[in-house]
Amino acid sequence: MESKSTHNNTLSLQALADALHRNWFNGVLLGLGIYILFFKNISIQFNLNSIEQPVAVAEQGIMPSFGQALPANYKAEKRANTQQNVSQIKWDSRQPEDFPNLTFVLNEDYAERHHVRPEVAEAVNAKVEAYLEQYKMLAIREMEDYGVPASITLAQGLLESNAGESLLAKESNNHFGIKCKRQCRGCTCRNYSDDDIYDMFRVFGDVKESFRAHSELLNGERYKHLQRLRISDYKGWARGLKKAGYATDKAYADKLIRIIEHLDLSRFDQLGA
Repeated sequence: MESKSTHNNTLSLQALADALHRNWFNGVLLGLGIYILFFKNISIQFNLNSIEQPVAVAEQGIMPSFGQALPANYKAEKRANTQQNVSQIKWDSRQPEDFPNLTFVLNEDYAERHHVRPEVAEAVNAKVEAYLEQYKMLAIREMEDYGVPASITLAQGLLESNAGESLLAKESNNHFGIKCKRQCRGCTCRNYSDDDIYDMFRVFGDVKESFRAHSELLNGERYKHLQRLRISDYKGWARGLKKAGYATDKAYADKLIRIIEHLDLSRFDQLGA
């Protein structure tokens, strides 16, 4: 026979089940309250702790995530790290005179790739700027008189004369590699050991004569088709010169274009457009 206490416990459990069935909504609210009270507090504490992590990361020299504040000493430490990295670079020992003057114009990333000291690259580039400053007005006058873009004249002068420092430029004032004609009346010619024995180059009294001879050459029959191009079309001029055989270098046109664009020489053409 079932005891009285067992019977009473069964009735109590049944009553509790009936009460929960009738008040299930209140039970849900009670559970939600318990969750918010205990678990949400833990989540908030966890998030607050995680905010401290970027600061610790920044102290190690690592950039914090977007939207998080930088520590006060972040810039100073980054600068120190940069200086330390620079001090560890094995720099190229060559000096400015060891480089052709157009090295860093024709190869913009050369200095970085070969660890050329910044002051060396600046010294080499300064020679290019000095050449432009000295001869830009002469090139513009030739453009006005003969229709040859100043950008083309300056780019060829820089390339052919190594920014005025080639032997041909120094000894003969020849900035464009202009050769003697077969019948060169009233002109002086000279051969250089690095050229074919039959290659004779013009000797000019001054650089101005060299620029004028260049303008006259590009107005001759061989390059006459270039005169149909706009002065602003420096790419057409560069490719036309190569096609007409001004130089044997297969990359001649590309080099002229690179020089013009790197140094923004087309700005001088606007004066004659």
